[in-house]
Amino acid sequence: MAAPERTTVTWSTPECPFSIECSIRVLDDIRLSVTDAFFSLPRGGAEIGGILLGDWQGDRLTISHYAALDCEHALGPSFTLSVSDENRLQDLIRAASSAGGLPVGWYHSHTRSGVLLSESDLTIHNRYFPEPWQVALVVRPHAFEPMRAGFFFRGPGGIIHSSASYHEFLIEPQPLQQVPRSVPVEAPPPPSYRPEAAGHIVDVRAEPPDRPVPAPPIVEVRAERPAHPAPAAPVASSEPVPSAPVAQTSPVVNRRAAEPAVPPPPAPKPAPRAAASEPAKQSESAPLPIPGTFETQPQRSWTWLKVLLVVAVGAAAGAALYAERDAWYPAIASWGPAVTSLWHRAPVEVKAASIGLNTLDQAGQLQIRWDANSALMRRASGGSLEIVDGDSPAAAIALDAPHLASGVFTYGRRSERVDVTLVLDQPGAAQVRQITSFLGQKPPVPAAPAPAAPPAAAPPKQDREEMRQLVAGLRAQLDAELEHSRKLEKLLAAARTQLREQQIRRLGNQARPPEQ
Repeated sequence: MAAPERTTVTWSTPECPFSIECSIRVLDDIRLSVTDAFFSLPRGGAEIGGILLGDWQGDRLTISHYAALDCEHALGPSFTLSVSDENRLQDLIRAASSAGGLPVGWYHSHTRSGVLLSESDLTIHNRYFPEPWQVALVVRPHAFEPMRAGFFFRGPGGIIHSSASYHEFLIEPQPLQQVPRSVPVEAPPPPSYRPEAAGHIVDVRAEPPDRPVPAPPIVEVRAERPAHPAPAAPVASSEPVPSAPVAQTSPVVNRRAAEPAVPPPPAPKPAPRAAASEPAKQSESAPLPIPGTFETQPQRSWTWLKVLLVVAVGAAAGAALYAERDAWYPAIASWGPAVTSLWHRAPVEVKAASIGLNTLDQAGQLQIRWDANSALMRRASGGSLEIVDGDSPAAAIALDAPHLASGVFTYGRRSERVDVTLVLDQPGAAQVRQITSFLGQKPPVPAAPAPAAPPAAAPPKQDREEMRQLVAGLRAQLDAELEHSRKLEKLLAAARTQLREQQIRRLGNQARPPEQ
């Protein structure tokens, strides 16, 4: 008698205060589910998990069932639970407990790390499986190697060794169960032996038994060829050909057939020998024709003719239009001024993607910035800023070319949200428009200004010469500031030109093919 097959495996380690007995069927089902998820996505696949159900007996933990958690993977392919996933996990634990099952732990797969418990795994374990005897099973699939797995448990003091499992093991695929071989059913004897029917495949169905038993499968029995086979000849009679004799061979069981057996039809009478002899002679002299049921005649393609016809029609239409150009060209030429004036009158808005409009807040002062070196900005003859500060009405601020070249505009905001629209006037009455928004905290409330000091008493009477000297000094100071500003602008323009040349030179070096 063969030994009974093992249905459980036992996992134990000296560091664990109890042994874990797990069903082989549960491990194999988890292996199949993890493998399917692993190959569902490229570069690592998706991670899955669920709860483990079983029994706890003090020194032994038994895992007999499991329940998979339908993770929506809202945070990526890893097994990171969202709020909806945590609600489903709670419902799954409650449903298993109400059905009489005991949640003894949980399982999940790692496709991008080893057999360990991460920070998020420890959070799930401590929140939903807080009992000292509840465990976690981590499995690690591989494309060309067996699946590795390991259990994690709470040791003395509730400490979990999460960096690695104390004892990893392999989850091998279970061998396929062999279908039990059915007992061959003896076929009814044929009425007579016919050499010309030898070698045919005969389907023999079993007689229904006296007592109700499961329906046996259909048995296909192949007849052995005789020592000197005769050539097969067609039967001229309209009666069906009787079955060939059944040889004593091992039956071939068709496992796909599961329909109940029916008794075989009565054997027909054999055809006369004289009727079959004449067709047999004819078959020896000339082969039988094979009907061409699946033969198809190739159809001629007329695609080239259609293309040629379209080209000819197009050429004829073009020649006719060219011949009659004196009739239609003046009328179309007269439309030119009207179309041109309409084009210049209607402004066209062009979407821009290279202005680089953005905002930056500094103590309640909103700095509106854009790329002053962009091609659209250099072509702009002017523009405007449309600012919507909270619920206040929109304020339009005109910008000339120097303002656009500065690349920044400072605005004192009054609310948490400010919507900014930059409109650029392009040549040909076209407009470029780009929108950005700022969201932040309320701007700080400015301190109340100190009370103004009473105005000093006007001097009785100042000398005119002193006033003239003071004005001359202020003008000299203003001229110096203007000269300094011009120098700074020249330096800034030179720096921009040098930076642009360096960028062009760098791009040229990158595009240049390497020397052989």
